[in-house]
Amino acid sequence: MVRYGLVGVVASIVHASVGLLLHNFSGLEPFWAHACGFFGGLFTAYLGHYHYSFKDQGSHKERFPKFFITALTGFTLHQSGVYILVNHLRFDYSTQALPTLMVCVPLVTFLMSKFWVFR
Repeated sequence: MVRYGLVGVVASIVHASVGLLLHNFSGLEPFWAHACGFFGGLFTAYLGHYHYSFKDQGSHKERFPKFFITALTGFTLHQSGVYILVNHLRFDYSTQALPTLMVCVPLVTFLMSKFWVFR
């Protein structure tokens, strides 16, 4: 769990940094900035979890598709969360929506990774 958390923190930093940079400096809307950030963290997370968190020896051909499905689940939760929190609940993206999502969504993806992707 600690290793998963460390990799998740690094991937989340990549995700959040890309999203914030695109939103704050290029004016990209939160929905699209967050999407770009998500994909920025995707490969960081996969390689970190494969090599460090779970020390997996399975084939990338077998593992990556499952990880990608898990990532798409996380992506869907993130994007719907941004849409609902920012557009409907009027959360500030940078200080409220992003931190909320960066805490809640990883719990779901951890469970999928532990019990399905890298089991």
